Amino acid sequence: MIKAVKKALVCALTAALTFGTLASAAPTPTSPTQSVEPQRQTNVIAEQSNGISSTVDTKTDGTAKLAAVEETSKKTITISSKVTVNGVKYSVTEIDANAFENCKNATKVSLPSTITKINANAFTGAKKLKTIVLSGTKAITVEKGAFKGINTKKMTIKVSKKMSNKQFKKFKKNLRKAGYKGKLKRKK
Repeated sequence: MIKAVKKALVCALTAALTFGTLASAAPTPTSPTQSVEPQRQTNVIAEQSNGISSTVDTKTDGTAKLAAVEETSKKTITISSKVTVNGVKYSVTEIDANAFENCKNATKVSLPSTITKINANAFTGAKKLKTIVLSGTKAITVEKGAFKGINTKKMTIKVSKKMSNKQFKKFKKNLRKAGYKGKLKRKK
């Protein structure tokens, strides 16, 4: 009888250890305080993308405004169409004032097709900037003074060859209103 009790206790202990180990190996549920939904945040650091660190302002609709590109000595800067903040992906739709002021050595900036607006003073500080490449097929809004402090006469803005003539003319008009005096042409 004692042997039977000992055997039952050993089986119970083995089962407890086995199930306890399995339970502790299971993934823990997501913390209720960590949101996976887009949130409105200001001046938050996004995960590095294309070798570039940046600060963004995020919105609840899943979009983000590029607030600043962190200081870099890179000559070519490519802005990603999406940024990740706290595990949530946001679509970059806007370039904020002074976003490129820390890019003093940049000669070329590539912007994604998701960009719809460039704010005043966006490129201020990027005095060596010679080329801006836009991937979108629609004209974007460019605020007056977006190129303040830059000699735009020596600049070239290249747009997608898929941009329609109507959108191309509209974009050209937007650039002229913003004070841009350089070349505008389609990518080859």
